[in-house]
Amino acid sequence: MEPPVPLTRKRDISSEWFSALVESALDGVVTMDDKGRIIAFNPAAETIFGYHSEQVVGHLVSEKLIPQNLRSSHEKGLADFLATGEKKIIGRRMKITARRADQSVFPAEMEVISINPEAAPVFIAYIRDISKREQLEAELRQHARDVKKTLLQTILAISRTVEIRDPYTAGHQRRVAHLAATMAQALALPQARIEGIFLGALIHDIGKIAVPSEILSRPGKLLDEDVRYLKIHCRKGYEILKPVDFPWPLADIAFQHHEHLDGSGYPQGLQSGKILFEARIVCVADVVESLTAHRPYRPARTIEEALRLITQHAGRWYDPRVVDTCRRLFSEGYRIDTIDLDALAWLSSTP
Repeated sequence: MEPPVPLTRKRDISSEWFSALVESALDGVVTMDDKGRIIAFNPAAETIFGYHSEQVVGHLVSEKLIPQNLRSSHEKGLADFLATGEKKIIGRRMKITARRADQSVFPAEMEVISINPEAAPVFIAYIRDISKREQLEAELRQHARDVKKTLLQTILAISRTVEIRDPYTAGHQRRVAHLAATMAQALALPQARIEGIFLGALIHDIGKIAVPSEILSRPGKLLDEDVRYLKIHCRKGYEILKPVDFPWPLADIAFQHHEHLDGSGYPQGLQSGKILFEARIVCVADVVESLTAHRPYRPARTIEEALRLITQHAGRWYDPRVVDTCRRLFSEGYRIDTIDLDALAWLSSTP
């Protein structure tokens, strides 16, 4: 049986292993005493900060590694810890701004541990330069914005294509989209849902591409056969949009925007809980805009008449919350006939 390793030898081995780990670490390891002076600086830290170890050891951390405008915060934090023992940053990974030897600043992640708490404490900071990661993340965010902008412009182009085929409803989808998104905002929905409602409303009638133009522009009262044919546009819109993997339920909005809470709508006869809230909003906006706009088969109604109609059917056809919100917007001065259709503020405001 081998004799036990002496305690002093164990300490030597432990110290050797620790030194090897610090020297080979990919993260910068900076050790600081209770006076704020650097007492160790590993090779990774040399690479990150651009200093040789001998250039910083014995110097204050605040003088060498911290930007001028942040030095007082660092010094105060150290003083507070020594006075109270309160560990505000000890043991937490946090993002900081650090300074290199060439005086340039960079973002870094840092975690600090404190050892030897019985005597004068020693602090070990593990530091990682994240400037390349943040640059990549910024590039990815910009790429996502560019893709999103292209997607939005494509949806807008599709919307205008539908309106070209139906000149009597030119601007209809954009007006519905503006009103629907304004209601969604008033209802305090998350931004992502507001965007989906705006875009879904912007192409909610895309299925009218499948409806003969002579029906869309027929003067006078529509024949029963025309009405039946016109109703297919919801399903056709769904079929057109469903294969596209949008981050919003645009296909379902197109499919459901003529459904009623009591199941009397079309084309599926859905009832209350099965109708998307987004589709309920677009439905009310669509009704209000349609009633107040001229059509070849009927004159325009006043906004008062339109609001009175949706109020009469609130709870039976239309969502009461949406109806109340719509009425409140118009009572506060919203005007559907004065919005700037070309500015499309909802598109430009999306991040």
